[in-house]
Amino acid sequence: MGLINDKIKQFREQKNLSIEEVAERSGVSVDVLSAIEKGNETPSSAVIIKVSRALGLRVDTLLEVDSVLGPVFTKAGEVHNSTNFSNGKTSKHDFVNYSSLTQGRSDCRINPFIVDINDNNQTMSSHEGEEFIYVLEGSAEVEYGNQTYSLEKGDSLYFDSVVSHCVKAKNGGSVKLLAVLYSPID
Repeated sequence: MGLINDKIKQFREQKNLSIEEVAERSGVSVDVLSAIEKGNETPSSAVIIKVSRALGLRVDTLLEVDSVLGPVFTKAGEVHNSTNFSNGKTSKHDFVNYSSLTQGRSDCRINPFIVDINDNNQTMSSHEGEEFIYVLEGSAEVEYGNQTYSLEKGDSLYFDSVVSHCVKAKNGGSVKLLAVLYSPID
């Protein structure tokens, strides 16, 4: 766990914000934020997005280790900077893996990831911005508000991410996605 938990605390303290202030701004409870900062809980992708927004940061700022300038080149098969997010369950195996395609670049408003979702794991989220997902392997099911979309290899879906949405592997299988998130910053 460690790194992302430490970064949340570091940025919160740098901005002279209490846990209570970040909780109020993000809508994430004080108990959850405290557990995350102590390393006792792995934050979900929705929590990372809400906390980064509350801290005035881009999502990738919390995910990146080193910052680079200029283009970021990623060769096929060499995706780096994988981060596991919990899906809200308590099992150590209930994670979704996000691999950044902009490793080291912390000034991106557009954040592309390769996302691996296995079995019944899923990502549930609602946050500012826009998303685009493209199925690379397997089949996905996307619950978007009151609608459900079934996506097969080669299918894509673009949507306003402020609407509650859930992305999961179809029929308990696995799916690999290209997910591109746009996160506006004030």
